[in-house]
Amino acid sequence: LYISSPLLLLRPRTPRRQCHCHCHLLTDSPPRHFAHQRLVEDQSSMEEGMRVAVVGAGVSGLAAAHELARAGGAARVTVYEAEESLGGHARTADVDGVQLDLGFMVFNRVTYPNMLEWFEELGVEMEISDMSLSVSTQLSGGGRCEWGSRNGLSGLLAQKSNALRPAFWHMIREILKFKEDALKYLEDHESNPDLNRHETLGQFIQTHGYSQLFQEAYLIPICASIWSCPSQGVLGFSAFFVLSFCRNHHLLQIFGRPQWLTVKGRSHTYVNKVREELESMGCQIKTSCQVKSVSSVEGGYKVLEVGGSEEVYDKIIFGAHAPDVLRMLGDEATHEELRILGAFQYVHSDIYLHRDDTLMPQNPSAWSAWNFLGTTSSGVSVTYWLNLLQNIESTGKPFLVTLNPPHVPDHVVLKWNTGHPVPSVAAAKASLELQQIQGNRGIWFCGAYQGNSLIFFLSAYI
Repeated sequence: LYISSPLLLLRPRTPRRQCHCHCHLLTDSPPRHFAHQRLVEDQSSMEEGMRVAVVGAGVSGLAAAHELARAGGAARVTVYEAEESLGGHARTADVDGVQLDLGFMVFNRVTYPNMLEWFEELGVEMEISDMSLSVSTQLSGGGRCEWGSRNGLSGLLAQKSNALRPAFWHMIREILKFKEDALKYLEDHESNPDLNRHETLGQFIQTHGYSQLFQEAYLIPICASIWSCPSQGVLGFSAFFVLSFCRNHHLLQIFGRPQWLTVKGRSHTYVNKVREELESMGCQIKTSCQVKSVSSVEGGYKVLEVGGSEEVYDKIIFGAHAPDVLRMLGDEATHEELRILGAFQYVHSDIYLHRDDTLMPQNPSAWSAWNFLGTTSSGVSVTYWLNLLQNIESTGKPFLVTLNPPHVPDHVVLKWNTGHPVPSVAAAKASLELQQIQGNRGIWFCGAYQGNSLIFFLSAYI
Protein backbone atom coordinates (compact mmCIF):
# COMPACT_ATOMS: atom_id res chain seq x y z
CA LEU A 1 0.00 0.00 0.00
CA TYR A 2 2.69 2.43 -0.85
CA ILE A 3 0.44 5.29 -1.42
CA SER A 4 3.65 7.75 -3.34
CA SER A 5 4.92 11.35 -4.84
CA PRO A 6 4.31 15.11 -5.95
CA LEU A 7 3.39 15.81 -9.56
CA LEU A 8 5.06 18.60 -11.41
CA LEU A 9 2.15 20.52 -12.90
CA LEU A 10 3.87 21.39 -16.13
CA ARG A 11 1.18 23.54 -17.72
CA PRO A 12 -1.48 26.01 -16.59
CA ARG A 13 -4.81 24.31 -15.89
CA THR A 14 -8.27 25.21 -14.77
CA PRO A 15 -8.34 25.30 -10.98
CA ARG A 16 -8.85 21.80 -9.60
CA ARG A 17 -11.37 20.88 -6.95
CA GLN A 18 -10.01 21.71 -3.56
CA CYS A 19 -9.44 19.23 -0.79
CA HIS A 20 -12.25 19.50 1.77
CA CYS A 21 -9.98 18.78 4.72
CA HIS A 22 -8.03 21.47 6.57
CA CYS A 23 -4.89 20.65 4.65
CA HIS A 24 -2.47 22.84 2.77
CA LEU A 25 0.10 20.07 2.43
CA LEU A 26 -2.20 17.84 0.39
CA THR A 27 -3.15 20.43 -2.20
CA ASP A 28 -0.62 22.47 -4.16
CA SER A 29 1.37 23.70 -1.18
CA PRO A 30 3.29 26.94 -1.76
CA PRO A 31 6.76 25.36 -2.10
CA ARG A 32 5.60 22.80 -4.63
CA HIS A 33 3.38 25.27 -6.48
CA PHE A 34 6.42 27.55 -6.86
CA ALA A 35 8.36 24.71 -8.48
CA HIS A 36 5.46 23.91 -10.79
CA GLN A 37 5.10 27.52 -11.85
CA ARG A 38 8.82 27.76 -12.63
CA LEU A 39 8.49 24.84 -15.02
CA VAL A 40 5.26 26.22 -16.52
CA GLU A 41 6.99 29.51 -17.27
CA ASP A 42 10.00 27.71 -18.72
CA GLN A 43 7.79 25.51 -20.89
CA SER A 44 5.93 28.49 -22.35
CA SER A 45 9.18 29.68 -23.93
CA MET A 46 10.28 26.25 -25.17
CA GLU A 47 11.44 26.08 -28.74
CA GLU A 48 9.96 23.44 -31.00
CA GLY A 49 11.85 20.20 -30.50
CA MET A 50 13.33 20.94 -27.07
CA ARG A 51 14.35 17.57 -25.60
CA VAL A 52 13.34 16.61 -22.06
CA ALA A 53 14.39 13.44 -20.23
CA VAL A 54 12.20 12.07 -17.43
CA VAL A 55 14.37 9.74 -15.34
CA GLY A 56 12.20 7.36 -13.33
CA ALA A 57 8.71 6.22 -14.35
CA GLY A 58 6.87 5.72 -11.10
CA VAL A 59 3.67 7.70 -10.69
CA SER A 60 5.58 11.00 -10.35
CA GLY A 61 7.62 10.55 -13.49
CA LEU A 62 4.65 9.28 -15.48
CA ALA A 63 2.44 12.16 -14.37
CA ALA A 64 5.15 14.71 -15.16
CA ALA A 65 5.79 13.20 -18.61
CA HIS A 66 2.05 13.02 -19.32
CA GLU A 67 1.43 16.64 -18.38
CA LEU A 68 4.41 17.87 -20.39
CA ALA A 69 3.64 15.77 -23.46
CA ARG A 70 0.02 16.89 -23.72
CA ALA A 71 0.75 20.56 -23.10
CA GLY A 72 1.12 21.48 -26.74
CA GLY A 73 3.84 19.40 -28.30
CA ALA A 74 6.73 21.84 -27.92
CA ALA A 75 8.86 19.31 -26.02
CA ARG A 76 10.15 15.93 -27.15
CA VAL A 77 9.94 13.70 -24.07
CA THR A 78 11.95 10.55 -23.37
CA VAL A 79 11.14 8.44 -20.29
CA TYR A 80 13.80 6.25 -18.67
CA GLU A 81 12.84 3.39 -16.33
CA ALA A 82 15.27 0.88 -14.80
CA GLU A 83 12.60 -1.79 -14.27
CA GLU A 84 10.96 -3.93 -16.94
CA SER A 85 7.62 -2.17 -16.50
CA LEU A 86 6.41 1.33 -15.72
CA GLY A 87 4.57 2.40 -12.59
CA GLY A 88 7.01 2.07 -9.70
CA HIS A 89 4.97 0.91 -6.71
CA ALA A 90 1.93 0.54 -8.97
CA ARG A 91 2.61 -3.14 -9.55
CA THR A 92 0.08 -5.77 -10.63
CA ALA A 93 0.56 -9.55 -10.57
CA ASP A 94 -1.47 -12.22 -12.37
CA VAL A 95 -2.00 -15.30 -10.19
CA ASP A 96 -3.96 -18.01 -11.98
CA GLY A 97 -5.98 -15.39 -13.81
CA VAL A 98 -6.59 -13.24 -10.72
CA GLN A 99 -5.20 -9.68 -11.01
CA LEU A 100 -3.64 -8.48 -7.74
CA ASP A 101 -2.24 -5.06 -6.91
CA LEU A 102 0.83 -5.37 -4.71
CA GLY A 103 1.84 -1.77 -4.12
CA PHE A 104 -0.49 1.15 -4.84
CA MET A 105 -3.98 0.07 -3.77
CA VAL A 106 -6.20 2.76 -2.26
CA PHE A 107 -7.18 6.43 -2.48
CA ASN A 108 -10.19 8.63 -1.68
CA ARG A 109 -12.09 11.53 -3.24
CA VAL A 110 -11.76 13.89 -0.29
CA THR A 111 -7.99 14.00 0.09
CA TYR A 112 -6.93 13.32 -3.50
CA PRO A 113 -9.25 15.25 -5.87
CA ASN A 114 -6.49 15.90 -8.41
CA MET A 115 -5.57 12.25 -8.81
CA LEU A 116 -9.25 11.33 -9.05
CA GLU A 117 -9.65 13.89 -11.83
CA TRP A 118 -6.65 12.38 -13.62
CA PHE A 119 -8.10 8.89 -13.33
CA GLU A 120 -11.44 10.12 -14.64
CA GLU A 121 -9.71 11.77 -17.61
CA LEU A 122 -7.98 8.46 -18.32
CA GLY A 123 -11.24 6.53 -18.03
CA VAL A 124 -10.03 4.47 -15.07
CA GLU A 125 -12.81 2.56 -13.30
CA MET A 126 -12.91 2.62 -9.49
CA GLU A 127 -14.67 0.62 -6.79
CA ILE A 128 -15.11 0.77 -3.01
CA SER A 129 -12.29 -0.55 -0.82
CA ASP A 130 -11.75 -1.17 2.90
CA MET A 131 -9.19 0.45 5.21
CA SER A 132 -9.73 -1.41 8.49
CA LEU A 133 -6.75 -2.06 10.78
CA SER A 134 -5.78 -4.77 13.23
CA VAL A 135 -2.94 -5.02 15.73
CA SER A 136 -1.56 -8.39 16.84
CA THR A 137 1.73 -7.82 18.60
CA GLN A 138 3.95 -8.71 21.54
CA LEU A 139 4.20 -5.97 24.17
CA SER A 140 7.50 -4.81 25.64
CA GLY A 141 6.27 -5.51 29.17
CA GLY A 142 5.31 -9.09 28.34
CA GLY A 143 2.14 -10.59 26.95
CA ARG A 144 0.47 -9.57 23.74
CA CYS A 145 -2.37 -7.41 22.50
CA GLU A 146 -4.74 -8.17 19.63
CA TRP A 147 -7.65 -6.12 18.37
CA GLY A 148 -9.23 -5.16 15.04
CA SER A 149 -11.40 -2.35 13.73
CA ARG A 150 -13.37 -4.25 11.08
CA ASN A 151 -15.93 -6.33 12.97
CA GLY A 152 -17.23 -3.94 15.59
CA LEU A 153 -17.09 -5.12 19.19
CA SER A 154 -16.13 -8.68 18.23
CA GLY A 155 -13.06 -7.32 16.46
CA LEU A 156 -12.20 -4.84 19.19
CA LEU A 157 -12.40 -7.65 21.77
CA ALA A 158 -10.86 -10.35 19.58
CA GLN A 159 -8.55 -10.96 22.53
CA LYS A 160 -11.21 -11.77 25.13
CA SER A 161 -9.05 -10.85 28.11
CA ASN A 162 -9.05 -7.21 26.94
CA ALA A 163 -12.68 -6.90 28.07
CA LEU A 164 -11.52 -7.16 31.70
CA ARG A 165 -8.32 -5.21 31.27
CA PRO A 166 -8.49 -1.61 32.61
CA ALA A 167 -5.38 -0.63 30.63
CA PHE A 168 -7.11 -1.57 27.38
CA TRP A 169 -10.15 0.59 28.09
CA HIS A 170 -7.83 3.40 29.17
CA MET A 171 -6.17 3.10 25.73
CA ILE A 172 -9.59 3.49 24.07
CA ARG A 173 -10.18 6.70 26.04
CA GLU A 174 -6.71 7.90 25.03
CA ILE A 175 -7.60 7.41 21.35
CA LEU A 176 -10.40 9.95 21.82
CA LYS A 177 -8.07 12.26 23.75
CA PHE A 178 -5.47 11.96 20.98
CA LYS A 179 -7.80 13.65 18.50
CA GLU A 180 -8.30 16.64 20.81
CA ASP A 181 -4.59 16.95 21.60
CA ALA A 182 -3.55 16.61 17.95
CA LEU A 183 -6.02 19.22 16.68
CA LYS A 184 -5.01 21.65 19.43
CA TYR A 185 -1.31 21.10 18.64
CA LEU A 186 -1.85 21.74 14.93
CA GLU A 187 -4.03 24.79 15.54
CA ASP A 188 -1.39 26.31 17.83
CA HIS A 189 1.50 25.61 15.47
CA GLU A 190 -0.30 26.79 12.35
CA SER A 191 -1.44 30.03 13.97
CA ASN A 192 1.95 30.77 15.57
CA PRO A 193 4.94 30.38 13.21
CA ASP A 194 7.33 30.97 16.12
CA LEU A 195 6.46 27.61 17.72
CA ASN A 196 8.85 24.74 17.07
CA ARG A 197 7.56 22.57 14.23
CA HIS A 198 10.50 20.19 14.49
CA GLU A 199 9.35 18.41 17.64
CA THR A 200 9.40 14.61 17.37
CA LEU A 201 6.38 12.39 17.85
CA GLY A 202 8.10 10.94 20.92
CA GLN A 203 8.34 14.40 22.47
CA PHE A 204 4.66 15.02 21.74
CA ILE A 205 3.73 11.69 23.40
CA GLN A 206 5.83 12.44 26.46
CA THR A 207 4.43 15.96 26.84
CA HIS A 208 0.84 14.69 26.75
CA GLY A 209 1.43 11.68 29.00
CA TYR A 210 0.14 8.82 26.85
CA SER A 211 0.36 5.28 28.20
CA GLN A 212 2.78 2.64 26.96
CA LEU A 213 -0.12 0.53 25.72
CA PHE A 214 -1.48 3.42 23.65
CA GLN A 215 1.93 3.75 22.04
CA GLU A 216 2.58 0.05 21.43
CA ALA A 217 -0.94 -1.11 20.51
CA TYR A 218 -2.28 1.92 18.68
CA LEU A 219 -0.14 4.87 17.60
CA ILE A 220 3.12 3.10 16.73
CA PRO A 221 1.34 0.31 14.77
CA ILE A 222 -0.59 2.88 12.74
CA CYS A 223 2.50 4.95 11.90
CA ALA A 224 4.74 1.94 11.28
CA SER A 225 2.12 0.45 8.95
CA ILE A 226 1.53 3.65 7.00
CA TRP A 227 5.20 4.46 6.44
CA SER A 228 6.54 0.87 6.43
CA CYS A 229 9.09 1.81 9.07
CA PRO A 230 10.32 -0.17 12.11
CA SER A 231 8.45 0.53 15.34
CA GLN A 232 11.54 1.85 17.10
CA GLY A 233 11.90 4.64 14.53
CA VAL A 234 8.34 5.96 14.74
CA LEU A 235 8.85 8.15 17.80
CA GLY A 236 11.57 9.99 15.89
CA PHE A 237 9.12 11.07 13.18
CA SER A 238 8.14 14.72 12.87
CA ALA A 239 5.12 15.29 15.16
CA PHE A 240 3.79 18.09 12.97
CA PHE A 241 4.06 15.93 9.85
CA VAL A 242 2.40 12.87 11.39
CA LEU A 243 -0.42 14.79 13.09
CA SER A 244 -1.09 16.81 9.94
CA PHE A 245 -1.25 13.58 7.98
CA CYS A 246 -3.68 12.00 10.46
CA ARG A 247 -5.93 15.05 10.38
CA ASN A 248 -5.85 15.40 6.61
CA HIS A 249 -6.73 11.74 6.12
CA HIS A 250 -9.46 11.86 8.79
CA LEU A 251 -7.66 9.24 10.87
CA LEU A 252 -8.30 11.16 14.09
CA GLN A 253 -12.07 10.74 13.93
CA ILE A 254 -14.11 7.68 14.75
CA PHE A 255 -17.05 8.61 12.50
CA GLY A 256 -17.36 10.43 9.17
CA ARG A 257 -14.23 9.04 7.58
CA PRO A 258 -14.07 9.24 3.76
CA GLN A 259 -14.85 6.22 1.60
CA TRP A 260 -11.69 4.62 0.28
CA LEU A 261 -11.51 3.41 -3.32
CA THR A 262 -9.35 1.08 -5.40
CA VAL A 263 -8.79 0.77 -9.15
CA LYS A 264 -11.32 -1.76 -10.41
CA GLY A 265 -9.08 -3.31 -13.06
CA ARG A 266 -5.98 -2.93 -10.86
CA SER A 267 -3.28 -0.27 -11.18
CA HIS A 268 -1.73 -1.70 -14.36
CA THR A 269 -4.83 -0.45 -16.22
CA TYR A 270 -4.04 3.20 -15.47
CA VAL A 271 -0.32 2.68 -16.11
CA ASN A 272 -1.09 1.11 -19.48
CA LYS A 273 -3.44 3.97 -20.37
CA VAL A 274 -0.76 6.54 -19.53
CA ARG A 275 1.79 4.63 -21.61
CA GLU A 276 -0.59 4.45 -24.57
CA GLU A 277 -1.22 8.19 -24.39
CA LEU A 278 2.48 9.00 -24.05
CA GLU A 279 3.38 6.90 -27.08
CA SER A 280 0.49 8.36 -29.09
CA MET A 281 1.93 11.83 -28.38
CA GLY A 282 5.35 10.82 -29.65
CA CYS A 283 7.11 10.15 -26.34
CA GLN A 284 9.91 7.61 -26.34
CA ILE A 285 9.73 5.13 -23.45
CA LYS A 286 12.82 3.14 -22.47
CA THR A 287 12.24 0.35 -19.92
CA SER A 288 14.92 -1.98 -18.47
CA CYS A 289 17.13 1.04 -18.97
CA GLN A 290 19.04 2.11 -15.86
CA VAL A 291 20.63 5.54 -15.94
CA LYS A 292 24.21 5.57 -14.69
CA SER A 293 24.80 9.31 -14.65
CA VAL A 294 23.46 12.69 -15.69
CA SER A 295 26.17 15.25 -16.42
CA SER A 296 26.25 18.73 -17.91
CA VAL A 297 27.52 19.32 -21.42
CA GLU A 298 27.43 22.40 -23.59
CA GLY A 299 23.83 23.45 -23.97
CA GLY A 300 22.27 20.69 -21.91
CA TYR A 301 22.74 17.38 -20.08
CA LYS A 302 24.09 13.99 -21.11
CA VAL A 303 22.16 10.96 -19.88
CA LEU A 304 24.46 7.92 -19.76
CA GLU A 305 22.87 4.48 -19.50
CA VAL A 306 24.49 1.58 -17.65
CA GLY A 307 24.73 -0.21 -21.01
CA GLY A 308 26.87 2.61 -22.41
CA SER A 309 24.36 4.42 -24.64
CA GLU A 310 24.06 8.16 -24.16
CA GLU A 311 21.79 10.99 -25.27
CA VAL A 312 21.85 14.76 -24.76
CA TYR A 313 18.80 16.67 -23.49
CA ASP A 314 17.93 20.29 -22.86
CA LYS A 315 16.09 19.68 -19.57
CA ILE A 316 15.92 16.88 -16.97
CA ILE A 317 13.09 15.79 -14.68
CA PHE A 318 14.14 13.34 -11.96
CA GLY A 319 11.31 11.07 -10.78
CA ALA A 320 13.57 8.72 -8.81
CA HIS A 321 14.32 8.24 -5.11
CA ALA A 322 16.36 11.10 -3.67
CA PRO A 323 19.51 8.98 -2.98
CA ASP A 324 19.38 7.64 -6.55
CA VAL A 325 19.14 11.18 -7.91
CA LEU A 326 22.28 12.19 -6.01
CA ARG A 327 24.05 9.06 -7.26
CA MET A 328 23.23 9.93 -10.86
CA LEU A 329 24.30 13.56 -10.45
CA GLY A 330 27.53 12.49 -8.74
CA ASP A 331 30.09 15.27 -8.31
CA GLU A 332 27.89 17.68 -10.25
CA ALA A 333 25.25 17.85 -7.54
CA THR A 334 25.24 21.36 -6.09
CA HIS A 335 25.75 22.05 -2.40
CA GLU A 336 22.05 22.85 -2.00
CA GLU A 337 20.98 19.69 -3.85
CA LEU A 338 23.25 17.59 -1.63
CA ARG A 339 21.94 19.28 1.51
CA ILE A 340 18.23 19.11 0.66
CA LEU A 341 17.97 15.79 -1.18
CA GLY A 342 20.43 14.20 1.24
CA ALA A 343 17.97 14.78 4.09
CA PHE A 344 15.51 12.21 2.69
CA GLN A 345 16.15 8.74 4.09
CA TYR A 346 14.61 5.42 3.05
CA VAL A 347 13.86 2.08 4.67
CA HIS A 348 13.82 -1.09 2.61
CA SER A 349 11.38 -3.96 3.04
CA ASP A 350 11.22 -7.57 1.91
CA ILE A 351 7.75 -8.11 0.48
CA TYR A 352 6.01 -11.42 -0.12
CA LEU A 353 2.84 -12.23 -2.04
CA HIS A 354 1.60 -15.46 -0.48
CA ARG A 355 -1.40 -17.43 0.85
CA ASP A 356 -0.18 -18.28 4.38
CA ASP A 357 -2.88 -17.21 6.84
CA THR A 358 -0.61 -17.80 9.85
CA LEU A 359 0.62 -14.27 9.07
CA MET A 360 -2.76 -12.85 10.06
CA PRO A 361 -4.17 -12.16 13.56
CA GLN A 362 -4.75 -15.27 15.66
CA ASN A 363 -8.48 -14.60 16.02
CA PRO A 364 -10.26 -14.30 12.63
CA SER A 365 -12.58 -11.71 14.20
CA ALA A 366 -9.63 -9.32 14.17
CA TRP A 367 -8.75 -9.87 10.51
CA SER A 368 -8.68 -6.49 8.74
CA ALA A 369 -7.41 -4.88 5.55
CA TRP A 370 -4.14 -3.89 7.27
CA ASN A 371 -2.77 -6.20 9.96
CA PHE A 372 0.17 -5.02 12.07
CA LEU A 373 2.25 -7.94 13.38
CA GLY A 374 5.12 -6.12 15.11
CA THR A 375 8.72 -5.52 14.08
CA THR A 376 11.21 -8.14 12.90
CA SER A 377 14.96 -7.89 12.32
CA SER A 378 14.15 -6.76 8.75
CA GLY A 379 11.68 -4.04 9.73
CA VAL A 380 7.99 -3.54 10.38
CA SER A 381 5.83 -6.59 9.68
CA VAL A 382 2.41 -5.86 8.18
CA THR A 383 0.05 -8.12 6.23
CA TYR A 384 -2.38 -6.69 3.69
CA TRP A 385 -5.48 -8.79 3.02
CA LEU A 386 -5.92 -8.37 -0.73
CA ASN A 387 -9.29 -10.10 -0.90
CA LEU A 388 -10.78 -7.39 1.31
CA LEU A 389 -8.84 -4.46 -0.13
CA GLN A 390 -9.51 -5.34 -3.77
CA ASN A 391 -12.89 -7.10 -3.60
CA ILE A 392 -11.46 -10.46 -4.66
CA GLU A 393 -13.73 -13.44 -4.19
CA SER A 394 -12.32 -15.94 -1.70
CA THR A 395 -11.29 -19.21 -3.33
CA GLY A 396 -9.72 -21.20 -0.51
CA LYS A 397 -6.78 -19.53 1.18
CA PRO A 398 -6.63 -15.72 1.08
CA PHE A 399 -4.30 -13.64 -1.08
CA LEU A 400 -1.91 -11.79 1.25
CA VAL A 401 1.00 -9.38 0.95
CA THR A 402 3.36 -9.26 3.95
CA LEU A 403 6.21 -6.85 4.59
CA ASN A 404 9.15 -8.32 6.51
CA PRO A 405 7.39 -11.46 7.82
CA PRO A 406 8.82 -13.10 10.97
CA HIS A 407 9.31 -16.28 8.93
CA VAL A 408 9.24 -17.15 5.24
CA PRO A 409 5.55 -17.71 4.42
CA ASP A 410 4.18 -20.94 3.03
CA HIS A 411 2.63 -20.80 -0.44
CA VAL A 412 4.84 -17.91 -1.65
CA VAL A 413 3.85 -16.60 -5.08
CA LEU A 414 6.58 -13.98 -5.47
CA LYS A 415 9.02 -11.84 -3.49
CA TRP A 416 10.63 -8.47 -4.05
CA ASN A 417 12.30 -5.61 -2.17
CA THR A 418 11.46 -1.95 -2.24
CA GLY A 419 12.17 1.28 -0.36
CA HIS A 420 9.94 3.83 1.35
CA PRO A 421 10.73 7.42 2.44
CA VAL A 422 10.93 8.07 6.18
CA PRO A 423 8.96 11.12 7.47
CA SER A 424 11.79 12.30 9.72
CA VAL A 425 12.20 15.78 11.16
CA ALA A 426 15.08 16.34 8.71
CA ALA A 427 12.85 15.34 5.78
CA ALA A 428 10.09 17.66 6.98
CA LYS A 429 12.57 20.55 7.05
CA ALA A 430 13.97 19.68 3.63
CA SER A 431 10.53 19.44 2.03
CA LEU A 432 9.98 23.13 2.82
CA GLU A 433 13.17 24.03 0.95
CA LEU A 434 12.65 22.06 -2.26
CA GLN A 435 11.68 25.20 -4.19
CA GLN A 436 15.26 26.39 -3.77
CA ILE A 437 16.55 23.71 -6.16
CA GLN A 438 13.61 23.33 -8.57
CA GLY A 439 14.49 24.34 -12.12
CA ASN A 440 17.49 26.47 -11.19
CA ARG A 441 19.69 24.88 -13.86
CA GLY A 442 17.16 23.14 -16.05
CA ILE A 443 16.67 20.25 -13.61
CA TRP A 444 13.48 19.45 -11.69
CA PHE A 445 12.82 16.91 -8.95
CA CYS A 446 9.66 14.97 -8.12
CA GLY A 447 9.04 11.80 -6.16
CA ALA A 448 7.42 10.05 -3.23
CA TYR A 449 9.79 11.64 -0.74
CA GLN A 450 8.27 15.08 -1.39
CA GLY A 451 4.72 14.04 -0.48
CA ASN A 452 2.51 13.96 2.59
CA SER A 453 0.28 11.18 1.32
CA LEU A 454 -0.63 7.76 2.57
CA ILE A 455 2.63 5.96 2.06
CA PHE A 456 3.30 8.87 -0.25
CA PHE A 457 1.93 7.43 -3.50
CA LEU A 458 -1.03 9.72 -4.00
CA SER A 459 0.79 13.00 -3.58
CA ALA A 460 1.91 12.24 -7.11
CA TYR A 461 -1.11 14.01 -8.45
CA ILE A 462 -1.61 16.72 -5.86
